[in-house]
This record gives sequence, C-alpha cells and structure tokens, in this order.
Amino acid sequence: MSHSLVTGPLIVTGPLIVTGPPGSGKSHWITAYAAQQDKQLLTCSCRKDRTLREGRQKLHIWGRRREPVILWLEGADDLTPEAQAFLRRILETHSSDVQFVLECRDSGRLQEPIRSRCSIRRQSIPTEADLRTYTATLGLSADSIVEYLLPNEYSWRRFKQCIYLQAQNPALWAQVLEGRRRDRAAAADAKASLVLTYQADAIHPEIFIDGILKREKTALADYGECLDVAGSLWAFVASALPN
Repeated sequence: MSHSLVTGPLIVTGPLIVTGPPGSGKSHWITAYAAQQDKQLLTCSCRKDRTLREGRQKLHIWGRRREPVILWLEGADDLTPEAQAFLRRILETHSSDVQFVLECRDSGRLQEPIRSRCSIRRQSIPTEADLRTYTATLGLSADSIVEYLLPNEYSWRRFKQCIYLQAQNPALWAQVLEGRRRDRAAAADAKASLVLTYQADAIHPEIFIDGILKREKTALADYGECLDVAGSLWAFVASALPN
C-alpha cells in the first residue's frame, strides 16, 4: 500500500499533523485527503511567513468559517515560537467546520501544546513497490523508472516527474534513460585519465566520482591524476566527498 495515497475512508476529528522527510508525499496526501473528504482546501505557507505577520488576520477569518474547510499550514515547523503560540490559541478556538492540517518535516519542532492537540500521520520515503503500485493504477510500467532512479533518489516528486516525461514525451524519456545508462557504464570502469572525455560526453560528475571513490586503494592516486589531467571542478568536488 502506498504511503502517500488515501486508499480508503479516513476521518480524523480535530487538527492533524502530517510529517515526514522531503519527497515522502505529504503534499500529495493532503490534497488527496481533502478531495476524499469533499472539502475546500485552503493553504497558508508558513515557510514564507514564519512569524505569521501577514497570515494572522487570514487565519482568524478562515478559522471561523461555517462551511467544511481544510486549512493546510505548509511548513508549520518553520514557525517562530511566538507564531506557534498564536497558532495554539487558534487551535483552541477555531470553528468545528474547519480542520487544521499542519504539514512539517520535523514534528518535534512544534511546541508540545500544539502536538498534544493534534493527531499525527507519519509519511515515509516511497519504495519501489509503492512506485509499481502507483504506475499500475495509471496503466503504465515502472520498469524504466526503476532502472533510471538510484535508491537515494526515490521520492514522490521524482516519481511523478519521470512518469510525466515517460507518458508525455517518450522520445525524450528514452534519451534521458540512455544518458543514465552511459553514466553507469562510465562509473563501472571509471578512469581518471578520461576525465576530459567524460566531461565532453556530459557524464554525470557525481556518478563518475562515486565510481572513483569506491576504489579505496587507488582513490587518492586517481584524484591526483584528475588534477594532472584537467585541474577540473570534478576533482575539486571529489575532494569534498567522504570515502
């Protein structure tokens, strides 16, 4: 089951915290949840207004609405302590027709009086199984996307970017996939002496560097050779990466 999709009836009474790392599908889940509840979704960006200097009057008005509304506070964990104190008062007095959804990356940055008033939904980074389930609902195959993405690149945002490109521009997607295959072939047998060739062929520098650094016994010598060959930015980046 996808971590990001609302797959069945879900009714949460009172305020809700949706928390998880970037790319875990928080925004997607909140949008789907509002659609499932058939409620209007209003958004307040706390990351752009950390003190709620501009948003306080708006929250006062929205919090007193007498119609089914979900009020999404985007990046609520970025609010200043003073703004969180204001939010706590709003949560104590808002209309019963309004549901507050606090989206955040780290719920621990929210004050305890806020957390104690909220139910919490935790999102996690999607897996390959999530991707395959999601693409199947769209009538698409996930095979080429699984081939393209590295495990540390998994996120709903990246998934949807790949799905869109695959569906809307298959020719361009084929070029992107072939480029990733070239990157991996170069990384499998990375040679410091070919750094200029890799640059000319637009091989992804991180993949090339990863191939160099995996050979612990020769990594320093390869780094030195990169400097001798090109004095390149790639060599500079490599020096900053852990072995």
